[in-house]
Amino acid sequence: MNGNDRTLAGLRDLQSLSGRIALVTGGCRNFGAEIASGLAEAGAVVIVTARELERAVRGAAELSEAVGFDFIPMELELTDEKSVTALFAEVKERFGRLDILVNNAGGHSKKACGLLEKESLEGWHEFIEPNMTGTFLMIREFARLMMPQGSGSIINVASMAGMVGRDRKIYGDDMTPNPIAYSAAKAGVIGMTYDCAAYLGEYGIRVNAISPGGFARTQPEHFIKDYSQLTMLKRMGRAGYDLKGAVAFLASDAAAYITGHNLVIDGGFTRYK
Repeated sequence: MNGNDRTLAGLRDLQSLSGRIALVTGGCRNFGAEIASGLAEAGAVVIVTARELERAVRGAAELSEAVGFDFIPMELELTDEKSVTALFAEVKERFGRLDILVNNAGGHSKKACGLLEKESLEGWHEFIEPNMTGTFLMIREFARLMMPQGSGSIINVASMAGMVGRDRKIYGDDMTPNPIAYSAAKAGVIGMTYDCAAYLGEYGIRVNAISPGGFARTQPEHFIKDYSQLTMLKRMGRAGYDLKGAVAFLASDAAAYITGHNLVIDGGFTRYK
């Protein structure tokens, strides 16, 4: 549709993902489960992954029972190139295409302590490898599959931690502060998003990121209260509610002219002084 076209698509049609094939890495829990359910609600056929196929099958079944949609489980070890290429070979064989890729899985490190002077190189790699190497491999394989078709939407899950320095006093003694490696990895995801968008734009493939702020889960009450006061909306994000609409929007034709964008979903945290 060009600027002079008077035939306007209806908003409901633009927002629909009916007939689209989507894949959410780490789509069986936390942000991934919320994102996967939102895409399914919008009409997409959704693949969810886990490191072991058994875990993916179990997670897909639990998610299906919880939200009432069927999900397709597939195995993926994000930092193993052979596993990534095998996943895309299976997707191509079964569906012939992949319309939507959500790079959600980013890994966590039990070895990271959040104290710069005490961090280990191993803890660093446990954030950098899945977020940077894994996201690169997934985008590369998506490009190989979808460049010939001239379409597709990639959404990378970054974080507001990749945009601002953190005041670690808010965490208290009973929590692990934000690790430097996490911030570095998510900043890298944002940069990768911008440049991949520039590279893939002429092939009709859009690449965007979302940067969530803090979401209330199992944090101590004092943290939830103190963090909430640092946001414009005076609350943390609501799990299962505040994220999925943004991803479904970026995946849909309602965002057809949006690429190279980092959508910050933080209740105003990063702009509140």
